[in-house]
Amino acid sequence: MTAAAVDLGRHPDLPSVYEVDARSMRTVGWFGATALLPMVAAHVVGASAVDPVLDPISWYAFVPGGGELILAGGLVLAVLGLILMVRMYRTGLAVGPVPAAAMIVFAVAMVLVGAFPTDPPGTAASFSAIVHRVSAATAFCVLPVVGLSLERSIGQPRSALPRGLRSAAIALGVVVALFLVVHMSLVFFADSGIFAFGLIERVGFVIMIGFLFLLAATIDRESLTAEAEVAHAATGSSAGHRTDEQALLLSGSRSADLVA
Repeated sequence: MTAAAVDLGRHPDLPSVYEVDARSMRTVGWFGATALLPMVAAHVVGASAVDPVLDPISWYAFVPGGGELILAGGLVLAVLGLILMVRMYRTGLAVGPVPAAAMIVFAVAMVLVGAFPTDPPGTAASFSAIVHRVSAATAFCVLPVVGLSLERSIGQPRSALPRGLRSAAIALGVVVALFLVVHMSLVFFADSGIFAFGLIERVGFVIMIGFLFLLAATIDRESLTAEAEVAHAATGSSAGHRTDEQALLLSGSRSADLVA
């Protein structure tokens, strides 16, 4: 995959031989697929007990092995978030404590979602259920913060991805605000009473993984072009240095001929 035309349009002096190292994208792909495996397994195990359209994902904790599958999926997404956080800072794209703090909160929230199961339907909310539901809401809240912080720290974007990341973060924030109105009602009621709540929640987790993909793409593209510019500048400097040396040699040989 070669550098995008939009990048070359903004930087025509850059050679087109630089390849995009989609390492972060591949990481999200593998981890995202791994996180979906236990969720799919939970849907299979609890197919006869949980309605995927009406019932929340957390109700899979009431089928044998369902709680462990939810915890496994949360752990995978938590590790994925921390890996992306490290790469943000290693590439120099993220600055300050906000992106790290937000991603760490996301990772902790994803672990707590699986570690603290919700209560069975029709029962009063316990401490475990409240931690579970607040953690799920928190995980969705902090992802837009990560995206906005990363976009703001990229002072001179080389592609349209940071702008797309900002738009996606704002859109996700609006969706999260609407979702919280529904989700936080579960703090007090075992059943939200919202039609297709289970389907909305599942779509929300797919959007979460999609947002992580966009974060990874931004890290790959923006860090790549920065490295390409540095390499190009170094190459140009070396070429100029060699040209000066050749000119000096030619000048020296001509002077010697004149003296002779």
